[in-house]
Amino acid sequence: MTKVFEKDLVLKKGSVFDESIEVEGNIVGKDGERFDLTVRGDINAWNINAGDINAWDIKAVDIDALDISYYAVCFAYNNISCKTIKGKRENSKHFCLDGKIEQEAKKK
Repeated sequence: MTKVFEKDLVLKKGSVFDESIEVEGNIVGKDGERFDLTVRGDINAWNINAGDINAWDIKAVDIDALDISYYAVCFAYNNISCKTIKGKRENSKHFCLDGKIEQEAKKK
């Protein structure tokens, strides 16, 4: 089952979804804050700007987060910017189609 948001998804503290989510817009924190996002399924969105992201698979245009944890695949069409990115499987893959992955120390 997939929950569909027809506009931006504005995160609140401790946003948790028990199903996959598809956002026909951006995933952002209220007032620009970085809130954590846990999805017990896949994420499909335009741009993601969050604190820690924990999901099954992640697909977006751009991802900007602190720590990213995923099961099998995490990819962005343009760029991924984060402190850490890690797959939970030995063969997990993360990549960008047209941009790059930038890992740097970020503040919460």
